[in-house]
Amino acid sequence: MPTPASKHDAAAARPSETSASSPSKRQKLPALLVTTDDSLWTQIGTVGEPWVPRQVDSVDDLIASSKAGQTAVVLWDARGQAAVAAVLSRIQLHSDRYVIIALDAADNAAAWETPLAQRQVAAHLTLPFVAADLSRALERAREELNTRVALLGDGSGATQQPPRGRKVTATAAAIIAGALGVGVAGFLLLRPNDSAVAVKSKPVEVSAPQRTEGASASSDEKVDLLIERAQQAMLDRHYLDPAEGSALSLYRNALLLDPSRGEATQGLQRLAEILFARVQSALDERKFDVALQALETARSINPADSRLAAFDERLAALRTELGPAQIQAALNAQNFDRATQLIDEAARAKVLTGAKLNQLRDDVRRRREQFDSGRLVALIGTRLQQDRLIDPHNDSAASYLEEARQSGLNSPALQAQNQEFIKHAMQAARAAIDQRRYGDADRYLTELHNCGAAGQGLAALQHDLSVARSQPAHEKSDQPQLLDLARSRLAQGSVTEPENDSAFYYVNQLRAVDPQNSGLPQMLSAVQQKMLERSREALDAADLVRAEAMLRQAKSLGDSADLDALNERLLEAKLKANGAVPSPSGMPEVAENSLTRLTSLQPDYPRRALTRNVEGWVEISYTVTPKGKVVDVKALRADPVGFFESAATDAVRHLTYKPFLKDGTPIAVTTKVRVAFRLAVK
Repeated sequence: MPTPASKHDAAAARPSETSASSPSKRQKLPALLVTTDDSLWTQIGTVGEPWVPRQVDSVDDLIASSKAGQTAVVLWDARGQAAVAAVLSRIQLHSDRYVIIALDAADNAAAWETPLAQRQVAAHLTLPFVAADLSRALERAREELNTRVALLGDGSGATQQPPRGRKVTATAAAIIAGALGVGVAGFLLLRPNDSAVAVKSKPVEVSAPQRTEGASASSDEKVDLLIERAQQAMLDRHYLDPAEGSALSLYRNALLLDPSRGEATQGLQRLAEILFARVQSALDERKFDVALQALETARSINPADSRLAAFDERLAALRTELGPAQIQAALNAQNFDRATQLIDEAARAKVLTGAKLNQLRDDVRRRREQFDSGRLVALIGTRLQQDRLIDPHNDSAASYLEEARQSGLNSPALQAQNQEFIKHAMQAARAAIDQRRYGDADRYLTELHNCGAAGQGLAALQHDLSVARSQPAHEKSDQPQLLDLARSRLAQGSVTEPENDSAFYYVNQLRAVDPQNSGLPQMLSAVQQKMLERSREALDAADLVRAEAMLRQAKSLGDSADLDALNERLLEAKLKANGAVPSPSGMPEVAENSLTRLTSLQPDYPRRALTRNVEGWVEISYTVTPKGKVVDVKALRADPVGFFESAATDAVRHLTYKPFLKDGTPIAVTTKVRVAFRLAVK
């Protein structure tokens, strides 16, 4: 091994001339030691392959002598350093590909707990250290270095991105994802066992759309393209600008169309970390506009981050000096509730004139409307493309058009989408009448009426529907046709997709029109067995989301021993994925109010229940894993039946808890909660 270079070597050994290429087993990796203590150099300077150590005196020298965006591990001697957070921010702002190992005295270990938890440093070594500790820290740093290069590129200026679908290793992904959960512990919400939803007036449902098996290929390609562009924007450091081509807007648009895409969520997490570092640095340099914009954008990404409170406290002392800049920053981050809150605070403190406050309130209203309109236009367009016209009820083109009407939005783009929906719904209603699906036809006609479809077209459809209904009940020739269609689609492998032309669809149609059909039991069994086979394949591939969706549909066709066995296997897989080991003796059941919620229970009030002024409740059972995740959610009882079960179970699935401890060890437990739906008295 070549003799390691120190700060006393020639200029050729300076960090600025260290290759910033992507780490690999064959390449030399720079390890930059920041210290004036030459005794440390004698220890660290002898590390083996693949590290090439270099030494500089200070962080100022490190930044001055290295390229922005360089890839390296930085071993920082932080003994006696007062402003640790500020220095870390400077280093990370200079290069987001620097992975930091902190070196400090043993009696100062507590000071590094937060930076470690927030992944600002990869490791902390107490001095003096032993060689084995250094080796472990360097290996951990190398793993994170590889992860950052995989996400951000190698810093060499190349624009090539990883192939679509590339996955980071589980350990490396956990390192990045750790930053997201930093602020959650400060929001421990203890809730009573009966959680109610109060509604003063009919609210607009804004449930986030869920990724379904039936999403069209073209929609997936659109999301893939957005993520690729966002990753390129990150590489180019276009974090917030330009507005339509920034990493922030591209990742958000991807999640708007498909909230389940982990690449987009992970990208926003990484962006938030960059922004928090920018806030710290900009505040230190009194660049308040930069600091405010970065802070409010980071807040909009992760409003539960624990660092926000400290920054807000620091800014509160500067309120007069900042003026309306903080409000404008919240607006630019599309955090309209935060902007409204700041305006109200400014009004109470009387730091702005009445005219300025009115202007800012108008800006909030106008920009909120623009944002909501753009969001709905994108969602409606995607659902039309996916042929999800009226189902599911809170994630369809019709539901988002209803949301626009309830909100009073009526932009030209929304009007165009409304006309496009009318065209699609007319065709779907005609097909439903021809296939004698009169219930679906009624629903399409209702939505067409709500959208203001032309009276002549509606009247023609209504007339045809009335004529079809007046004819004799389904002729026997129609029933074999449904049976033949189910057999044909099953043979083709179209078990559940496409939604309105699959074996599952036709067998359900046959159940509705002729439940006594002699061929129905055999067909039900055949379709269910194929669905169970697909579920088994999904479980083998660890695709738990697809397996659960398929098993839920199979359950609707009836009970079976194979179905029960696969549901048991699914539960075990969920528990294992969340760090639980199922106990042969079963899990203990605890009262829900004995657990500590980290997120609040926020179910949507179903539109069907609102329009009928129906109140009720649902009792839910579920498992809380040792990591505090919720799995195996089941609706046990409901009153009335058929109104609130879906909304309640969806809301419970999003709960997270502080892990339940037994003898100091987190364990999985089962619990129950009753979710009440109440209409508030006006």
